[in-house]
Amino acid sequence: MKTTRRILSVALAIVLSVCMLTNVVFADNLLISSLSSTTYLALGDSITAGFGLDDPDSESFVTLFGNEIGATTINQGVSGLTAATLSETLATGEYDTYLAMVDVVTITIGGNDLLAAFYQYLIDTYNATMGTSLTTEDITTWFTDGTSYTTEISTVLTYLTTDEGIAGATAAVSEVAPTCIADIQSIITKILSVNPDAVILLANQYNPYTSLSALPTYSSISTMFDTAVTAFNALLEQVAALSDNVIIVDVYSAGVETNVNVLTMNFDFHPDAAGHETIAAAMVAAYETVAAPAEAEATTEAEATTETETESEAAEATPVATTENPTTGIAISLIPMAIALTGVGLSKKK
Repeated sequence: MKTTRRILSVALAIVLSVCMLTNVVFADNLLISSLSSTTYLALGDSITAGFGLDDPDSESFVTLFGNEIGATTINQGVSGLTAATLSETLATGEYDTYLAMVDVVTITIGGNDLLAAFYQYLIDTYNATMGTSLTTEDITTWFTDGTSYTTEISTVLTYLTTDEGIAGATAAVSEVAPTCIADIQSIITKILSVNPDAVILLANQYNPYTSLSALPTYSSISTMFDTAVTAFNALLEQVAALSDNVIIVDVYSAGVETNVNVLTMNFDFHPDAAGHETIAAAMVAAYETVAAPAEAEATTEAEATTETETESEAAEATPVATTENPTTGIAISLIPMAIALTGVGLSKKK
């Protein structure tokens, strides 16, 4: 009798051990499933980098958008980045590893290209008038630290209060626009060549000086920017024709809040925290136009597959339950072995 009990104990221990192993496998599968998510890559300039925010890691549109869609986020934003530089960098293959693994890419680019031309026009005019030899870096400093350069800013802005000045600035920006668009097309083409399935959300340009439209002294600046930005965004629509995966995110119409404050002579064009929330919302809305249909299609396919499998199982009416998990199969196959061992024990007792 003791021998029989010992054999039964061993057999049951084997079965229970394998069943425990099966549970571990199931647990690992659930863990892997919980860790899997959409992978999101953010490329672009200082807007993507979160320049000027108190806490870019929590306030930037990149973080807000990534959290909203439940993505693993990779932020490669670089302040001061131009479309030409990003195109050149991508061409080297530096980002190929990232591009190959991502599901969605957001891009904010082109603003620095346009502003560089705008600043160059202003500083050239300033140098010709004042007999100086300053650079665009100087005017950038003025605009972001207005309280220290009130006189310089006031002088520069007077150039934009005349028809000649507005025409000159608009022409300068318009001249670089086609080249910038060509660089952006190269960026998109490169991304799609590495990952044809990636969803690309490309932000258009917003007017950072919309708030100045209500001020008679500076309203011409807002008008000039609006003209230049609208023309550029119209050209940007050409990029969307490269692939159905490319979506132009209309942050222009969303109305992005910036750090511009005439009272402190701050003409910094970067979005503030509220502006980043606006951009994130626009990104989410654009992404959902692609994600929602894809999810609906996946659900339909899954339901059809489940229905087919159910019908197939009913038709076969298999008498013995089976499972795809290999360890479960081992556990089931050991049960007859345990019974057999029990029988051996009993026969020996006799």
